[in-house]
Amino acid sequence: MRLPVPDIRSNLFDISGKTVAITGAGQGIGRMLSLGFAAAGAKVAMIDLNGDLLKESEKQLGEVSSDFTSVVADVSADDTPKRIVDACIGLGGRIDCLVNNAGIMSYTDPRTITDEEFDRMVNINFKAPVRIMREVLPVMEEQKNGSVINIGSSWSSRASVFNQSGGGVDYCALKAGLQAYTRGAAQNLAEHFVRLNAIAPGGVDTPMHAHHRDFLMEFEKYIPLGRMTVAEDLVGPAIFLASDASGYITGQTLHVNGGMIMVD
Repeated sequence: MRLPVPDIRSNLFDISGKTVAITGAGQGIGRMLSLGFAAAGAKVAMIDLNGDLLKESEKQLGEVSSDFTSVVADVSADDTPKRIVDACIGLGGRIDCLVNNAGIMSYTDPRTITDEEFDRMVNINFKAPVRIMREVLPVMEEQKNGSVINIGSSWSSRASVFNQSGGGVDYCALKAGLQAYTRGAAQNLAEHFVRLNAIAPGGVDTPMHAHHRDFLMEFEKYIPLGRMTVAEDLVGPAIFLASDASGYITGQTLHVNGGMIMVD
């Protein structure tokens, strides 16, 4: 069976009716992705550890759609992958797109990082998306269609440009690892028309950076496109990767940072 040639007479960017799971949907990037996908007509399953934040996301999505559901869950918990799959099947009968967005930052130094710090970063930023993919990918394989979008980081390519802005050694290493895992998994799933790609944002003006926002914004003048990245900037690239417009793209990392880092 060969990959179909895209019908360029249709709207290749149309994601209406697709069922999308987004982790870390309670705030920041995850909330904006959820809102953007819902506004584009997708059915959205939002996953977050914080139920109160999810309620606010639900309120905002409710202004543009009624096709969404929420799962209060720790992405590193053993039962979370199955709960995500069950939520998507209950919402739309399938899983068209998974966005592994949930994650934490760090400020670790290679001379002082503890085993506990490293293990926590592994569990949340790497092992959790791997375990979720392990549950989701067989469903997509059976469908002979699906898109996984892993949220990496530009820090994977250049460590932390802003120093101390959330680019500890474990964070940088494991975001690079997630992007490498994305490439490897893309090779395994390509024959089933399941695509895996990553989006690597730079520093994003979200609640995760609220405690040092003034410091972060000092570096805005170095961004060629003239302002700091905001969560809304990731919505278009994510919709592109979820849609048929990117049907011949897999195993790639798309850097979204206003030109702060320019890499092949």
